[in-house]
Amino acid sequence: MALKANYATEAQEQEKLIRWLQIKKIFHWANVQENQGSFLNRKVAMIQAVKAKKMGKVRGLPDVTVMLPDKMLFIEMKRAPKILMSGKKSMAGINVSDHQKEFIKRLSAFDYCAAKVCYGFIESRDFIIENMK
Repeated sequence: MALKANYATEAQEQEKLIRWLQIKKIFHWANVQENQGSFLNRKVAMIQAVKAKKMGKVRGLPDVTVMLPDKMLFIEMKRAPKILMSGKKSMAGINVSDHQKEFIKRLSAFDYCAAKVCYGFIESRDFIIENMK
């Protein structure tokens, strides 16, 4: 089950999306979630996590928010699936947490919001374009 080619990471896919949004001059921001730190910094990371939660940080917040004239878009970015030599897509290592699923479900309930898990730059760009119509 070898892979046909190297594929971009989730971070690289999101960087492409951000560059595209900047070029198109579409108002957006990334909802950066800090890493919880290394094993040696676990105690500091735990203290920071408690403080962040008290300040309103929530689990499952989508990675990118895009503001359109009549709608807010929320994108949970994942890397594009790898294509195996057999031609099948491999979703291995692409996980959407229960917190992310619930957040997207709650956002989608608002008439002025659209939220989606997007697998790669192309899918996220297409999601934005579809909502611009």
